[in-house]
Amino acid sequence: MRGFIDYRMAKRALVRQVTRGAIAVEDVCDAHPELLRAAQNVGTPTHRTCPICRLADDRADVPLDEAETLRTVTYVFGDDLRRLSGHVVWTRAELDELSRSHRSFTAYVVEACLVCGWNHLVESYLLGRAHAG
Repeated sequence: MRGFIDYRMAKRALVRQVTRGAIAVEDVCDAHPELLRAAQNVGTPTHRTCPICRLADDRADVPLDEAETLRTVTYVFGDDLRRLSGHVVWTRAELDELSRSHRSFTAYVVEACLVCGWNHLVESYLLGRAHAG
């Protein structure tokens, strides 16, 4: 995919800093209430464990919680979107429709934990007719 950026390496580095105590948990578990509301209501379960909750479970020596509390939410931004810029995209079909009907915009996928408030940008990519093909 053209214009695709994966932020996994940045996520690993940040979690590593939290693990070492260089960054406080409170500084990474600060999801905005609107992000948490979107994650709860329209977010996509990830089937992955929140890295901060996993760290807490490991430190407390308790079994890993298997609940799907880590969700992804996709936001779209771009001048061409006008009033839709900054909106949450609920489904892949909605994203496809925006791609067909707008010249260019960026989709940002953010993960958020419903338990601790961890949030991190997962990936971003360019969409729209200008980037098709």
